[in-house]
Amino acid sequence: MKLSRRVMMVGGAAAVLAPRRAEAVDQRLLQNRLELWSNYARRTKNVMARLVTTRETSLLDEPLVTQGSMVFDAPTTLVLRDDGLTGSSSLIEGERITVVPNQTTLASPPEVEPALREAQRWLANLLLRLFAPPPKEEGGERSLIEGLRVDVPRRSFRMELMPARGSVVRKTFRSVTVHLDPVVGTVTQILIAQTQGDRVRLQLSDHRQNVDQADVDAVLETVRTRAAGAAG
Repeated sequence: MKLSRRVMMVGGAAAVLAPRRAEAVDQRLLQNRLELWSNYARRTKNVMARLVTTRETSLLDEPLVTQGSMVFDAPTTLVLRDDGLTGSSSLIEGERITVVPNQTTLASPPEVEPALREAQRWLANLLLRLFAPPPKEEGGERSLIEGLRVDVPRRSFRMELMPARGSVVRKTFRSVTVHLDPVVGTVTQILIAQTQGDRVRLQLSDHRQNVDQADVDAVLETVRTRAAGAAG
């Protein structure tokens, strides 16, 4: 499973989502959402969770749903892993992104086109920020939205994060909508909307925060070993 299918969703345009009239963001409501998120994130050394990925694209007759897992190791390592040998593992380490087939006999995904690399890095960085502890200083929780446009719907615990105006990323991604647990502040869903209309929904459940580091290292070692083998 290619990272481009998971997060880039290139190809086949579906109906473009209708634009909404620009409205001022309620800063008090935004701060409430950021504090809810940061109260959980500040305690994070690592997180493991179950993952359901749903891909909606005009290339498919119906959504493609896969089961998997997510592993985050603070501050800059994230794995999105499909279950089963036919899937893949997407490894994000800082600005480095590697996609590795779970089955070593499968061919590695091709290189991402240069025109899409900036958008890929933007998304990878945002995904890392969603799970990493924010800076400790006062107002550090606003680091999550630095350089982004934000919309905060009033009737749900979610934030819509969008590329800055004039950014080349807007040619690829329209928004990343983050859903939070209203009590704990965990990230429960990430909806990635492509400008062409395709969407990827990442649903997270059974969160385990600050588990035994050996459990996290075991997953990371497996993925890194396969990545090294694919590169060699």
